[in-house]
Amino acid sequence: MVSPKPWADKKPWLVRRVLLLGAVAVLAAACTGSAAANPTATVAGATSSASPTDTPTPTATATPTDAPTATPTATPTATPTATPTAPPTKAPTKAPTAKPTPTQNPLAIGLCPAKQLQLTITSWQNSGDSYAHVTATNVSSATCNMRGSSRAQVLDGHGKLIADAGSSAAKVSSSDAVYPLAPNGTINTIVDWGNWCTTAPAQNVTVEMVLAFGLGTIKAAPIGAAPIPSCYASTQKSSLSSEAWLP
Repeated sequence: MVSPKPWADKKPWLVRRVLLLGAVAVLAAACTGSAAANPTATVAGATSSASPTDTPTPTATATPTDAPTATPTATPTATPTATPTAPPTKAPTKAPTAKPTPTQNPLAIGLCPAKQLQLTITSWQNSGDSYAHVTATNVSSATCNMRGSSRAQVLDGHGKLIADAGSSAAKVSSSDAVYPLAPNGTINTIVDWGNWCTTAPAQNVTVEMVLAFGLGTIKAAPIGAAPIPSCYASTQKSSLSSEAWLP
């Protein structure tokens, strides 16, 4: 004899409830599977479909604007100053000796300068020494004065100085007479040349006179071969002198 099932004696409404709950469970499972297959969610009657893969919309990235760069202000360039170049140092030049002028000595005022005079040898004489008689002529149109003595020099035929009376021979003192020399006027002196102990100089020998106070030099033209002085002191040089100017 088969024993009756334990739930056979239960009430019919309970059986129906159990079956109903099972059906609900099955339905719920089916709904869950359907939702997984179709990701469309219904919210308050609105359906929203989501794309399987949402592509993110690229957001424009703001490019930072470069801050304005201040243009550097050009610094004014100083104009270069030329460095003065020191001139080359020259060896000191010996200052020329100042020549006396008529304004430097009262005794020179009114005296004849060389440019107003012409010198002539009028004759040569020899008596051991050689003597040249010379004349100075005023060849200008203005009167000038002659006074004192001048420095005599003798030159050979090549213009070489062979005898010199020395710078002290040209002199004027306050006691010397003053001789006015009108245009074409003349004045004279005698040159004494002695003691020539070397080879005879080249001819034609001539004479020149250096005036005092730097008034210049007057040179005579030669008048032929001049007599050569005798030698009387071989250890001494030749001598030369002249007299003061006389009319």
